[in-house]
Amino acid sequence: MILADKITELRKKRGWSQEELAEKVDVTRQSVSKWESAQSTPDLDKILKLAEIFEVTTDELLKAEQRFEDEKSSEKKDKNEKKKICEKITRNAEERKVTAEEAQEFLEFKEKTAPKIAMGVSLCVLSPVLLILMAGAAEYRVINASEDRVAMLGVVILLAIVAAAVSIFFIPYGIASSKYEYIEKEPLRLNPELTETLNRQRDDYRPAFSRSIAIGVLISVLSVLPMFVAGFIFDPEDGFHFVVSAGILLVMISIAANIFVRAGIKWESYQKLLEEGDYTRAQKDKVLEAISSVYWLSVTAIYLIYSFISFNWHISWVIWPVAGVIFAIINVVYSAVKRD
Repeated sequence: MILADKITELRKKRGWSQEELAEKVDVTRQSVSKWESAQSTPDLDKILKLAEIFEVTTDELLKAEQRFEDEKSSEKKDKNEKKKICEKITRNAEERKVTAEEAQEFLEFKEKTAPKIAMGVSLCVLSPVLLILMAGAAEYRVINASEDRVAMLGVVILLAIVAAAVSIFFIPYGIASSKYEYIEKEPLRLNPELTETLNRQRDDYRPAFSRSIAIGVLISVLSVLPMFVAGFIFDPEDGFHFVVSAGILLVMISIAANIFVRAGIKWESYQKLLEEGDYTRAQKDKVLEAISSVYWLSVTAIYLIYSFISFNWHISWVIWPVAGVIFAIINVVYSAVKRD
């Protein structure tokens, strides 16, 4: 009961009208009406006067207000608890339960397919090597052939290698992995025992993963060494040696990419199940997924159009790392805007 109700109740118990109470307290009837409708609160001297008139203590008047606040706070707390329960029920309904058997099957599938995907990536990185070597050989007269014909032959070989990689490795993997799509895209619910087991397996694999990344980075850094060696040993006018060193660079990058992919697929399989890293629930966003699809299809189109029009296959690969950096920026900005 609030103070306004208390004043009304005590007044009615004594059979007084608002005018009569106003006369006793020495205020207007409108003031009493505002007190009882909780539009205003009596001053301290009026509260003392009311307590005297009603023959109650000021504590009884004021504690009534406090009890109401306590009841209101308790009611709010109950509503919050009910809201949390409803949210939990809704969240559980949206979550996809993953059993230990499903998790183990998923991990085995990833471990089995990782070498094939890594080989496909390596072939794609290696695909322009022959084009670069043949075009360089024709340009620097190492072979007696038309540069245009050599370039066309190199492009055919490049496309054949990419087509083989896509058809042999990527497409079958994409079809086979579709049954596990929910692990990457939907919220997951794992029992505590399974979560503990996956955490332990991930921690056991961490040293091997770190070694693989370190080796891959080392090879990537050393891949530019042949170009420096060529510049130091050979005459700068003899450009074919630089072309060969560029081919060696791509070979070494393909080896590093193979190591990265093999190690990364297994590591990411744990992250997907545990919803960590790039696979947290915040990242499982339909809007971001749509943005990603449109973005990378656009990048692919730009890469192919530019490469076929200019025939600068030896430098057009730069589009991919630049696109990767830009997409990372888009991802960070989108996450920040959504969080706000």
